[in-house]
Amino acid sequence: MPAGKKPKADQSSISTFFSSPKQESRKAQLPSPQSTPTTKSPSTTKTLKPTVQLHLANLGGSTRTTIHCKTCQMHYNKIDPNDQKLHKTHHDAMLSGPQFNFPISTIAIRPLPSSPLSKKGDLLVISRTSTRELQKRALALLDMIDTAIGAPPNPARVNKFFVTDGKVYIVVCSRRIVSIVAAERLAYARRRIPQPATTEGVETSRTEREKAIIGINRMWTCVSQRGLGICLALLDECAARFVLGVDYRSNVAAEGNGERPMRDYVAFSTPSESGMAVARKWTGKEDFLVYDD
Repeated sequence: MPAGKKPKADQSSISTFFSSPKQESRKAQLPSPQSTPTTKSPSTTKTLKPTVQLHLANLGGSTRTTIHCKTCQMHYNKIDPNDQKLHKTHHDAMLSGPQFNFPISTIAIRPLPSSPLSKKGDLLVISRTSTRELQKRALALLDMIDTAIGAPPNPARVNKFFVTDGKVYIVVCSRRIVSIVAAERLAYARRRIPQPATTEGVETSRTEREKAIIGINRMWTCVSQRGLGICLALLDECAARFVLGVDYRSNVAAEGNGERPMRDYVAFSTPSESGMAVARKWTGKEDFLVYDD
C-alpha cells in the first residue's frame, strides 16, 4: 500500500482490503465479511427502514396529558401548572362548594317555618334588586353549574336573567355555597313523557303546551351535601317566595284550576339525571313539566 494512503472507511475485513479494482469501483456492492469477495449475500444486505413519526396519542392512555375528572366533570392538562390550579379550585368547589366572600349578615333572609335550612346555614336570595356584584357572582355560579352538569354555555343569560325577574336561591354553610336553585319567570312548558330508567334524555309532548309560572333554570348541590334534602328545601323556598303573595308549594288543586295543583305550575329546564330525581320527588309525579332554557 503506498505510503500515506489510508484504507477506505467501508473496508471492514481483509477480504475487502484485497478486492479487485472493479470491485473497489462498486462501493455500494462491497461484500460482507461472511461472503466471498465476488459474491453478494442477499440475506445480509442492510436496508433502511422507513421513518415513523410518533405522537404521544399513539403510545396509549398513559401518555395522554388531558384528563377528565369524573367528580367535577372538568377536562384539564395534567402537566400544565395553570390547568392543575384551575382544576383544584373547580374540584374543591364541586366537592365542598365554592367560597362566598361577601358579608352574609346584611343579605341573609329567614327560611320558611319548619324549614331544615334554618339549621343548615344561611339562606340568600339574589334578584334584580341586589347589587351588581352579587348578580355577577350569581351568574358566575350558574356558569359553573353548566360545566358541572354538562350543559351548553348560555351567554344570553348575562343580559336577560335578572332583567326578567330571575332569582337565585343560595344556601351558605361555613362560607361555602352548598346548594343553589335558580328560577325564572315562565309562560308555558311541556309535559314530560315518563320513560324507562335506562332511557337517556327527556321526551315531551310535541304538540301541547301547558301554562307554567316558575321555571327552575338550574339546581345544584355540592357532592358532600347531596342526599340531605337541601335542594328540596330550596325548591320550597322558591315556590313560596318567587311570586309575591302566591304559594306554589301546594299539591292540592286550587279552586278554578281544574285538576292541576299549584305545584304543577313549576317546570324544570331539561334536568340532568340527578335533577330528574329531585324534580320527581318534589313534584310527586313522573310527568312533571319541562322546558328548554
